[in-house]
Formats: sequence, C-alpha cells, structure tokens
Amino acid sequence: MVATQWMRAVAIGATLVVAGAAQAQTAAVDPTCPRTRAEVRAECIEFMKTHQWSEEAGDWVLKAGGKAAAKLPEGVTPRAKIRAERDAFLRANKWNEASATWEPLGAKTRDVSKLSRADVKKETDAFMRTHQWDETAGSYVLKAKK
Repeated sequence: MVATQWMRAVAIGATLVVAGAAQAQTAAVDPTCPRTRAEVRAECIEFMKTHQWSEEAGDWVLKAGGKAAAKLPEGVTPRAKIRAERDAFLRANKWNEASATWEPLGAKTRDVSKLSRADVKKETDAFMRTHQWDETAGSYVLKAKK
C-alpha cells in the first residue's frame, strides 16, 4: 500500500516537472521571430546547394544544373546593393592617410572606376576599417571608436 502511494507521488511529481519544463520552453521562444534557427539554417543549406559565388559577376549565380526558381534567402541583402552603397560613399569622400579620416569632396565627386586598382584597394580597405554593414538598417554605419 505504501509503495503504491509512493509510486503515485513519484508519477505525479514527474508529470509536474515535465509540464513545467515544457511551459518554460514555450515561454522562452521569442514571439517576434517567425522562423526557428533550424529553419533558417536549412534554407541557407538549400541555397548553397543551388548557388555559388562568382567573382566575375560579383554575385551569387546558379550552379550548373541548379534550380532556376531558387532565390536569395529572406533577409539576405544582395551583394550588388552593398557594393553600390560603398561605391557611392567612395565617390563622395576621400581617405586622408595623414589624418586617418575621411574628407568629403563636397559638390564634386569622383569616378571610382577611373582610379587605379591600388587606389581602389587602399580606399576600400580604409572604408572597411571604419565602416560595418548593419543588417537591421540595411546600410553601412561608422564603427564605434574604441
């Protein structure tokens, strides 16, 4: 008799622990994120199966035999947009090595395609040291100084 009551108490206790754990897990899920991390990862893996990075095009292109209907995963900014924003900044500003700051060119702008490869690399490196891409804003922002 005592053993039966003890087993019932253990069973009820285990049920309450499992129910409490399940409740805690559902409360911990962020209601603002419609997809789970596993879903995002699976979508990314599927995309990588059908696409490859092309240095010539500067964008993701379909692999030979890839699905024509495949597209960039949701929330991924196209590389062309990121490059266009960087180039717009480089057209309007010039890096001053002596002061280690960007100097606005004012009303005049420059054609980045007319610069030498070494100049473009130097300015792009300076840009990447001072700026970072902000996914939430969808644009480059100045890095915080340390």
